[in-house]
Amino acid sequence: MEKIYLSLGSNKGNKIQNIELAIKKINHSGIRILNISKKYITEPWGKKDQNEFLNCILEIESDLSPWKLLKILKKIELELGKKIIERWGERTIDIDIIFYGNKNIYEKNLIIPHPRFHLRKFVLIPLCDISYEITDPFSKKTIKELLNSVDDTNAIRLYTI
Repeated sequence: MEKIYLSLGSNKGNKIQNIELAIKKINHSGIRILNISKKYITEPWGKKDQNEFLNCILEIESDLSPWKLLKILKKIELELGKKIIERWGERTIDIDIIFYGNKNIYEKNLIIPHPRFHLRKFVLIPLCDISYEITDPFSKKTIKELLNSVDDTNAIRLYTI
């Protein structure tokens, strides 16, 4: 079994419901959820003229291959109404594989670790909720080290009900 970290984000429709439904569907796909970070309201990254996002990180465990896991996650996104109209645009749900164990994969449709995770506070801060000591298998830096050096100036605040 591999430890895997997923980033979930939503900025269209009922954001909290979209995140919760995605978590439920992931759990019902035979994937074991070990930990869920706090949820954060975050300024859009890349394309600014859109709604704020709600983001969190899941720590999961699975023996699925990275490609099979990606297929399941893409199916969940479609079931929850994801439609990409433009890069970094609005979405009901976005699920990205950040880490898959210590694997480094670079293929057309799958790059692990996620190629821009280290640039984004909305990924690094919730990863720190789970563990500061998670290590990027590519750079060999901990999440805490990456967070301390990130240049992302986007606003991020804890989601509270």
